[in-house]
Amino acid sequence: MSVSPKGIKHRSLRWQIDFAPRQNLEILKGMNEGKYEFLRVRREFRHPFVTGAGSFSHMDRIIIKTEENGVVGFGEVAPWPNFKTENIPQCIQILNIANGDLENLKNLLRERENQFPCLESALSSCQRWDEIKEFDGEIECAGLVGNPSEETIYKKISEGFKTLKFKISPATSLREIKSIISTAPKNIIFRLDANGSLNLEESKLWVNFAFSSDQIDFIEQPLPVDHEGYRQLDAFKVALDESFTYPSKLRWAGPVVVKPALAGDWMEFIAWRHCRYDGVYYSSVFETAIGRQAALWLANRDEHLPAVGFDTLNYFKDDGLDFHQPGPIVRGLDNFDWLDLWRKLK
Repeated sequence: MSVSPKGIKHRSLRWQIDFAPRQNLEILKGMNEGKYEFLRVRREFRHPFVTGAGSFSHMDRIIIKTEENGVVGFGEVAPWPNFKTENIPQCIQILNIANGDLENLKNLLRERENQFPCLESALSSCQRWDEIKEFDGEIECAGLVGNPSEETIYKKISEGFKTLKFKISPATSLREIKSIISTAPKNIIFRLDANGSLNLEESKLWVNFAFSSDQIDFIEQPLPVDHEGYRQLDAFKVALDESFTYPSKLRWAGPVVVKPALAGDWMEFIAWRHCRYDGVYYSSVFETAIGRQAALWLANRDEHLPAVGFDTLNYFKDDGLDFHQPGPIVRGLDNFDWLDLWRKLK
């Protein structure tokens, strides 16, 4: 084996290992350097938001701005209650340790594999931001009904929603829900989300009800994460939500609800998605406009895209962090000045 001092690769009978001049290595190093900044923001709900996991008055988020090879990207760290992900303080700690050095941050995440899915998702957004910021497509959206009644569902139907999502809990009357659904037009589809709040016997009752009606898409996360009772439920009408984070860990034949902000590395997710024909639904975690734009972009890449769960606008006090339009059709933002939004947040 020989070494050329000129930094030129030769090919003869065998490959030679050649070293570039030191000044060229410095140029390459400079090209790969990346940096980041981040801001913590708190979003106050207009009214306490109630799910099977509890009642919440606010949500904290981290907005990340990266710059790599002169290209600016944005991402959002948006953990959600009852999901096995990192929390905001843990993210801030690792962001402070990396001290604004993007490559250092990526190395730290590799060392902590599968421990920071929200941060990995945010960096995936940053990496693809040039595509994400241009997304202005349209996607059908399911309507979120906080307190299901004939009045609230007909209000959503009158707004044009064809799929509706209810929150249910052990306190929810199955008889009342049956009555409400029976009065709805037959073309309206329902999704019932328990946020892991039911026990096994309650779950069986709701799943049996789901099988009795063609209008019910599924019962979403009836049992807590990792509950052994899932083995006793028919996966066809049971969708996992809180139980789904990293795709590689999923062992479930039924539908899954994907929150892009919690999905970890998006390239790994897309590779997994290509191997799964259908049964994938996309849902929001009440992101700011930055996280919402990125999540809609990712969902729109899906060739088998059902109505998405992004009816999450107008739930917060006016904080200048929502810019998309609500409704049964959700759209990406066209020609929006994301850098200007960042400057205003700072």
